[in-house]
Amino acid sequence: MSACTPSPAQMAGSLQRDQAHRSDPVASAPLRFDLPDGQSLAGRVWHHPQPEHIVLGVHGFNDYSKAFESLAQSLTAELHATVYAYDQRGFGANPQPGIWPGTNTLLGDLRHIAGQLRSRHPGLPVSVVGESMGGAVVLIAAVESPGLEADQIVLKAPAVWGFQSMPWYQRISLQFMNAVAPEMTFTGRGVQSLGITPTNDPDISRELSRDPLFIKATRVSSLAGVTALMGRAQTLPSLPPQRSLVLYGLRDRIIPPKPVCHWLTRLNAPDIRADAMDFVIYPEGWHLLTRQLQTRDVMQDLQFWLQQSPLSRRQNAQQARDAVCNPPP
Repeated sequence: MSACTPSPAQMAGSLQRDQAHRSDPVASAPLRFDLPDGQSLAGRVWHHPQPEHIVLGVHGFNDYSKAFESLAQSLTAELHATVYAYDQRGFGANPQPGIWPGTNTLLGDLRHIAGQLRSRHPGLPVSVVGESMGGAVVLIAAVESPGLEADQIVLKAPAVWGFQSMPWYQRISLQFMNAVAPEMTFTGRGVQSLGITPTNDPDISRELSRDPLFIKATRVSSLAGVTALMGRAQTLPSLPPQRSLVLYGLRDRIIPPKPVCHWLTRLNAPDIRADAMDFVIYPEGWHLLTRQLQTRDVMQDLQFWLQQSPLSRRQNAQQARDAVCNPPP
């Protein structure tokens, strides 16, 4: 997961950016979400003057609410949505960035904020979009009691890579390091040298590497914490009651295909009915699906699905498993 700390490596080659840039982008406005324990979390909102949808973004590991900038621009323009995003506790502009807050704390924060938005916008559908670690938080919050106040959820490259899907040497190494040196930090440069990066867009990589709020040195204790979170998401005994969409790219090496294959295999078990869950698997998709060079299809699919329009690339759980577990050579 420390590979999420990108470097401005030369990754683009001859690829061209295909995003549709708005001529009138919506500026985000800062805000804070008050929590029952007296704390408040930094966040931002992209307002639509007459919203028809409310979308809440939950960012990934080491990231923060700015992660939803490009997606918010698309959804405000095409879906007439007001989009909110917040910095999860321990990330972004909040106190003690880089200190793992605990899975249950993250779940409680999400549930409270989603409930706030439901009350603030009565009568409008509320959709929650979780990216990577945020996808795992959204998935657990929706499945486990007391649930999540949302009409629809989107899991974008969900982090479903627990200890059970790691090779034994990785599992034992992380557990040992967390026991003897939990405050030791890793920057992710070693995996970057192997070409393991979250996006093929050099501008995004450069922006993240220079962003002071993007965490670049990850504590061992945080790696252990997020791995436990991912394992909890990977082994949930049921699926969300909400209409749900999973987006995943086969070029993802931050959450690689093998643990996703294990998760999808589990979803196809007889005791878990995945009929209400839709999937789109992108053969050329990277981890940051809405922050890569080719985002047009992803943005369009997400928009169509949220407004319940036909989705030509839609797959069921079995088709998604086949695509991830047996990718074309």
